[in-house]
Amino acid sequence: MGATVRELSYDPPSPPAPFVAKMWRVAVRGEPIPQTALAQALARAKVDIIGDEPFSHARMGLMKAYHIRSSREDGEYMKPYLNEEHPAPAYHCGRMMAVLAKLQQAALGNVGAGVVQRYYAAASTTPALVLGRLVRGGQFHLNKLEPGLAHWYEEKLGSIAAQLGDSVPQTLTLEEQSLFALGLLPAVGV
Repeated sequence: MGATVRELSYDPPSPPAPFVAKMWRVAVRGEPIPQTALAQALARAKVDIIGDEPFSHARMGLMKAYHIRSSREDGEYMKPYLNEEHPAPAYHCGRMMAVLAKLQQAALGNVGAGVVQRYYAAASTTPALVLGRLVRGGQFHLNKLEPGLAHWYEEKLGSIAAQLGDSVPQTLTLEEQSLFALGLLPAVGV
């Protein structure tokens, strides 16, 4: 439950008692995790990502658990590691942003507010508008790398683009935004 709030406290109690009771029933009965819990965990994760704070295992775990419990098909693709075969375009959009962030870091070092901090909010809701621009900008970073490393990044970006094909989503639903965040995990510390 701490994944849904900034920090746990007991004065005043947080999270609210009805939410705690619902989550207790979810845990004990194995019910699907409510969408409100996903929304709260995603909102807190977004604040952490944009603020360049370390990610919360609990928040990411709650989002992953939401997908595992929400449908058998989603749960099949949720792995304890990066799943390059995940069927959701939103997940691969997050992977694309993660690779672009690592590329920027390899080319420029620590730049303060990087590609993730600057563009996460827009990319996680409207990836078709943002990712193309970021990929074009990434081409300049490739020129600053050793040829072997530049080739590795080109291959990585190409394989993700192949997974996406022509299906870069215009907008993402709440569930898709959480998949985007889970695909982004390599850029935020995993």
